[in-house]
Amino acid sequence: MLSRLQTYATSLTQKTQLLLSKTVYYGKVTAELSKQVYTKEGLQPPNFSDFEMVYTRLYRQAVHYAERPQQAIEALKNIEKDKAIQIGAVGVQMLGLYSLGEIIGRRKVVGYRNYSTASH
Repeated sequence: MLSRLQTYATSLTQKTQLLLSKTVYYGKVTAELSKQVYTKEGLQPPNFSDFEMVYTRLYRQAVHYAERPQQAIEALKNIEKDKAIQIGAVGVQMLGLYSLGEIIGRRKVVGYRNYSTASH
């Protein structure tokens, strides 16, 4: 029995080390590839004025449609099919990223840990 446990523990340790080394390796490869793409494409983070311009425009549109709800309804009614599909796809992606963040934050796929001392 003890020898089986030791064999199992050794096997588990080896598999874990292999998985960890692969993860580190592919992480480094991805980082190097990302650096090369970033450099070759001449990418750079947006400056503050770009953020300010985008969010100011979004705020103005939100205020405009809040003051005129009938125009907002008409704009939604007149949306084209391709645009609706595109918006839906982006929404699904955002929901997926949000859900992934929740799973990582909770360290569980479903539910939260119960830290209460009283059992119900």
